[in-house]
Amino acid sequence: MEPDYGDIEKRIRLLDNLEYFEKYISIINKYNAKVTMFTVTNLFEKRNKQFAELATRIPLEYSIHSHTHDPYNACSLDQVQNSKRAYQNFTGQKAMGYRAPIGRITKDGLGHLLDHDFIYDASVYPSIRPGKFGYSNLHMPNIPFKVTRNDGKSLIEFPFTAIEKIRIVFALSYVKLLGWGLYSLLLKIFGLPTYVLLLSHPHDFYFAEIANNTTKGAEKIALSRNSQKAFDYFEKMIKFLHQQGYEFIFVSELIKEVKQNSLQQIAWETWK
Repeated sequence: MEPDYGDIEKRIRLLDNLEYFEKYISIINKYNAKVTMFTVTNLFEKRNKQFAELATRIPLEYSIHSHTHDPYNACSLDQVQNSKRAYQNFTGQKAMGYRAPIGRITKDGLGHLLDHDFIYDASVYPSIRPGKFGYSNLHMPNIPFKVTRNDGKSLIEFPFTAIEKIRIVFALSYVKLLGWGLYSLLLKIFGLPTYVLLLSHPHDFYFAEIANNTTKGAEKIALSRNSQKAFDYFEKMIKFLHQQGYEFIFVSELIKEVKQNSLQQIAWETWK
């Protein structure tokens, strides 16, 4: 949950537009899905009434998506501290998880999360992204793993799921880019792992309709592709999981599930 990408007005049309709002709610409830909303925490004060209404309409839990969504300071000490404070002030609960903007988690950022007793992080895309904020994380697991530090502290990393072997992220933006025909074929051929996080942003549902958008070139074309089919594609993604027998749970519930397993461990000291 963040302001619409590239929008100079910093709106969130998924919340402001009643048609979008109701479409989203109807799809979630049709399949009894559950939403863990990684939220830019400075929105808790600005959007508290809309968040409260959304929480009465769908199964919803809050988590953290930094404090200001600054990709240059995605997981700085200030971002971690300020978001943790804002989360606790809004929910009355201790923060459990974090997701860095654009997945830009760093070794230092993970260190801040460990220092502040976060239980999990959900920042890693186990894939490749080109461009200014690009990354190559093909060396990362596609399933939950544990990050441990020599002082005994640890947290669970929930990478945002990718299709097995070919590592295309299970995200609405990628489905829009490839089209459901090709994407669904890849899903059938290669499949998904046991634990799956489906990723979507508000702007994914209507990006092409944001008139005053600052994005340009290939990025704008890619994000605009199949915008008119976004809600339909979103439902197809959820329906696919339902048909495959996945159980819909919050990330906080997933923690309890994976803790029973022997997770792969990656030392914080060797993080790359």
